[in-house]
Amino acid sequence: MQLLKKKKQAAVSIDGQQLLTQLREAKMALDGARQKFEYVTEPDMVVSCIYEMHAEQARYDHLLGKIREKGICAEPWSALRCAGGE
Repeated sequence: MQLLKKKKQAAVSIDGQQLLTQLREAKMALDGARQKFEYVTEPDMVVSCIYEMHAEQARYDHLLGKIREKGICAEPWSALRCAGGE
């Protein structure tokens, strides 16, 4: 039986850490917009929440794309996926 060798995960640069922080903030903002959407009843507020969710989703997608482009791994368990070993 062949033992799997653990690859050392490269240290995330300060720029990468900032991107990960921004991604977490965008996720929290998106979750907050979704929660607000669940509770509003006025038609104008529903429309406002939909716009907010779309804006936060676009921000999240943009940051996630930049993170993937740079090959940054947020979690140790995702190192294989980041290295292309899905």
